[in-house]
Amino acid sequence: MNTPNLDAMALHGVILNRHYTQPLCSPSRTALLTGDYPLRHGMQSTPCLAGVDDGLPPAVKIMPQYFSKLGYKSHLVGKWHQGYETPEQQPTRRGFDSFFGYLNGYLGYWDCTHYTNGVAGRDLRRNEEGAWRECYGNYLTELLTNEAVKVIRDHPEPDGLLLLLTHAAVHTTFMDIEREAPNGVQNTTGRGYLRAMIERLDWSVGEVVKALNERGLLNNTILVFIADNGAPTHASSFTNHGSNWPLRGEKGSVHDGGVRTVAAVWSPLLQNLSRISDQYFHISDWLPTLYAAAGGKSEELESKDGINQWDSLRSSTQSARDTIIINVDEETKTEAVIKNNWKLVKHNNPKLMGINDDYYYGESGRWMKYDAEKVNTSAVAQILGPIPDQYQMLKESASLNSPCPNETSAMAEDCHTDYCLFDILNDPTECYNLAANNSQIVADLKAIIDSYRPSLLPVSPKYFDSRANPKNWNDYWSPWIK
Repeated sequence: MNTPNLDAMALHGVILNRHYTQPLCSPSRTALLTGDYPLRHGMQSTPCLAGVDDGLPPAVKIMPQYFSKLGYKSHLVGKWHQGYETPEQQPTRRGFDSFFGYLNGYLGYWDCTHYTNGVAGRDLRRNEEGAWRECYGNYLTELLTNEAVKVIRDHPEPDGLLLLLTHAAVHTTFMDIEREAPNGVQNTTGRGYLRAMIERLDWSVGEVVKALNERGLLNNTILVFIADNGAPTHASSFTNHGSNWPLRGEKGSVHDGGVRTVAAVWSPLLQNLSRISDQYFHISDWLPTLYAAAGGKSEELESKDGINQWDSLRSSTQSARDTIIINVDEETKTEAVIKNNWKLVKHNNPKLMGINDDYYYGESGRWMKYDAEKVNTSAVAQILGPIPDQYQMLKESASLNSPCPNETSAMAEDCHTDYCLFDILNDPTECYNLAANNSQIVADLKAIIDSYRPSLLPVSPKYFDSRANPKNWNDYWSPWIK
């Protein structure tokens, strides 16, 4: 993939090589916004579905509500996906000063329409009003980017700015991928269409960095780029031709292919830039980390699981985290935990959305040539400077080039009824199950998981409420419980 702007940002900043999320999108967003593992809020299982009475409870405080106390203006551009059955659950009633985006998990890139269970509805809003007409004739990635740039340009000083640009790209929809690619792309493969969509996402990064620079905000800004889960490489309903190779699993899986994600951070406030961080970082850590960077005090946060990693991130000292609860999901009987170099996994293989937890999917990308000239001429490099001399070392250090040599045997391991144990520092592809010879380690890790069970809020029953049908709400997906 040609991502020169992202590459320039990452190579000038810090690549988070062991950044972990939740297996699916709504749970990851819950962790990001609350600083908690989603299990505390009943958000640990399947994503929020259109017309279903679930979502992050309104009483739970989230990121913009904390940042407002520090004098920040907060804006959400893009995906919400935290529930909206009541008006109180909308982003503008959860601390965001403005919202331009969509409420559900995905929508058409050219028509801003969300389809689910055979029901279609418009899903683009400006604050709490329908804004579907703004979508007409515009490509979604560009539409959201232009809004983010406008937010930056209109931002009043000296207020702080918290901007969450949560792109649809490159989430799949129920349309064929060639229908969702940018204009001018044709006669290619599914992977080729995905490449074109990613290139527009990369363009977006360049536009945001340019806007911050032109506004004079870049010298006191922290830029974070993360994915919320692994690519859906195989699932029949959500295949988007992505690749997690050589990691095992895909979106929805607690194997690293589903939860070890792309992540990078850049800021002039960071020391020792242009480096790889192999320290554990969980998506729940961003709230306390960024809050501390903005001058907030950790005791002001109600979050229980996120760890303030600002000092270790800023000065490349030892990470404050050595344990990550990947998930404890009572609905799918799936759970996983990481402690130091060990990872314990058990999943029920529910074939959720057609996902298969076990397999290795996706192309290696080894055939692609890294285009240093494109990186150096990118919008971001024009601002941050030429890529550092050590870029080749950084690029190679951040890459995994050792596939599981024993895939057939690895996939035959039964992680459904028994726990599997992996040494993920030495076996990042989760190829060798070491549980049989390490029963005490298995018991110790299981005890960590068990210690979180009393904090688990069970997942709510999920059924489609006919009152939510968009035909009842001017063809928009809207809050339906008043």
